[in-house]
Amino acid sequence: MQIDTSMFSNIDLSEIVVTAQYAPTDTRNAVHEVKVIKSKDIEEQGFVNLAEVLNRQLNFRVSSDPLIGNGLSIQGVGGENVQVMIDGVAVIGRVNGVVDLSQINLNNVARIEVIEGAMSAQFGSNASGGVVNIITKKSQAEKFRIELKNQYEDIGILTNGISAGIQHKHFFASVNAGRYDSQFAPTDSLRLYEEFILSTGEVVKTKKNPWNPKTQLSLDGMLRYRFSDSIDVRYQYRYFDEVLKNFGELRRPQFKPYAFDEYYHTTRQDHSIAGDIYLSPHYYLTTVFGFNEFDRIIETKRYDFENDSTSIVEAELDTSTFKAFLHRSVFSSLYKGIWDAQLGLELASETATGKRIADSTSTPINETSLANYAAWIGLRLKPTKKLTIQANLRYGHNSKYNHPFIPSLHLSWNPYKELKFRASYAHGFRAPSLKELHFSFIDVNHFIVGSTNLEAEYSKNLTAGLSYDWKLNKRQNVEFGGKVFYTKIRNRIVLSEFAPVQYTYDNLDSYETHGFNLSASYQLDNQLSLNSGLSYTRLFNEWSKDHDAPKFNGITELQNELQYTIKPIKTRVNVNHRFFGKQARYSVSSDDGVKQTFLANYHLLNLSLSRSFWKKRIFLSTGVKNITDVQSLPILGQDEDQHSAGGTSQLIDFGRTYFVKLNLKFAH
Repeated sequence: MQIDTSMFSNIDLSEIVVTAQYAPTDTRNAVHEVKVIKSKDIEEQGFVNLAEVLNRQLNFRVSSDPLIGNGLSIQGVGGENVQVMIDGVAVIGRVNGVVDLSQINLNNVARIEVIEGAMSAQFGSNASGGVVNIITKKSQAEKFRIELKNQYEDIGILTNGISAGIQHKHFFASVNAGRYDSQFAPTDSLRLYEEFILSTGEVVKTKKNPWNPKTQLSLDGMLRYRFSDSIDVRYQYRYFDEVLKNFGELRRPQFKPYAFDEYYHTTRQDHSIAGDIYLSPHYYLTTVFGFNEFDRIIETKRYDFENDSTSIVEAELDTSTFKAFLHRSVFSSLYKGIWDAQLGLELASETATGKRIADSTSTPINETSLANYAAWIGLRLKPTKKLTIQANLRYGHNSKYNHPFIPSLHLSWNPYKELKFRASYAHGFRAPSLKELHFSFIDVNHFIVGSTNLEAEYSKNLTAGLSYDWKLNKRQNVEFGGKVFYTKIRNRIVLSEFAPVQYTYDNLDSYETHGFNLSASYQLDNQLSLNSGLSYTRLFNEWSKDHDAPKFNGITELQNELQYTIKPIKTRVNVNHRFFGKQARYSVSSDDGVKQTFLANYHLLNLSLSRSFWKKRIFLSTGVKNITDVQSLPILGQDEDQHSAGGTSQLIDFGRTYFVKLNLKFAH
């Protein structure tokens, strides 16, 4: 059967998106607004993991924790409410509610697709805040290709990778391996602690060098066979291994000194079988089966300095294992008439085992599970060539909570060729995760326990945006855009302090976030690109309900990006700037009132230069990340010029780092 591909003949294939679509679609024609981050931009700017990429995107906030890793929020909604996927399969293994974005390397990424706002109608629980879908490379132009990737950063980071691919008629096979190693200071320096006296008189110890060294090893492979132009089947395997070391303070330095060191060992294994099938020119089926396993071992070792020996502290040994299964099939009609329909089916289950799991209803008590089965139907109407209306309705069964009907409605209107209006209204649903219900995370830095009294979250999201794409002439293009968004979550699950520095999960009656974006861009062929954006978001202040405090806290963000090609030397210049405005924070004061503090504003600025040599066999990139050298921000008091609590601060980034990247490619 021959498929009509004329719809793709005049577009940039790098702008084709698949997330939440009826079939692969040009992003300009998608009913949803889909943000595309290209692999070329990732390579040129020296980004090595998903955390670095998303932290440079407007309306995205990436949090940093030396032990837990990097979490993500979109439009003020984060944690368990953002679904991170690789080729449509969710990444499992959340610690304190977040997927560690620094554990997702980008060795084999074709592009990253992002949709902001509630997508539960199509992606279920964990998608009420948005989805991030990493699309991997699935083909190559050459018959044989091998590529070596190496990057060094002067703060002590070394990244190496190798990839190989074979394309023979309908068959494609690839394998990618990578290594990431970071050591930010000598081991002795990583054992140093500083003491601060809080306003309450309490003495707090913090690490002088907070970032912990770690080593990551990754391996992934793909086998793909195209039976015909209409049938494509793939098997993918991914393996990831990380060891993070938290060196303890030197104890008893004058007599037989020793220290307790923590080792956090994380492994991930992911299998998936996927198929894309055109049953006819008018019917399209995409299906995927995924199996994921996540293991996290926390090991404490006593290190004796005199005899240079280590011994395991058995009582502190802990292993947690999470296994997940996913089957997802979506059947779509692709008529060019007034309407099309879509039918989806999703079966998902997750099992958790470990010493820190405590489910009194399960046998054994240290094992628990959660299952979710759902189906949805979609309808896409095109009453005119300029107007598209898309609706979805999802319903299912959750093994622990009642699953509601989840509707969504999306509209795209092009009154003129240059002008596009998009609007979306969607409901979201999220059942508490196994960790929120039954997991305990207790160590020297954290005390977090689950709660079986949690209720499920229900949310509503409204987004409306307008864009104007003005082609000045054959070489120049200008685009302007604006968007407003509103999200309200009922029973939002948050960490609540039930004793000094001890936390459990609890429900908020209501949580809201709303704001707007403004953007402008200018494009001159492939030589010059300028992009600017402004975002203002108001976040609900949970302390306002029972205390005299503002109901919302506002946050202002700016993003500016310049890409310029210096033609005489064939060099690409990338400049990326983000500004994060001052953020108000609240906590309980000693007199049971609410104390207001501030997280200071800051700038992140990156610069890179890149070019290819020897018929693109050699790629060289060099530059500076975090030019402004932001590492941590002080928590300021109400007068905004004094530390609120004797040196308390929040970690932001590693600080300024110079990098050089060298890629070598051999192809035939």
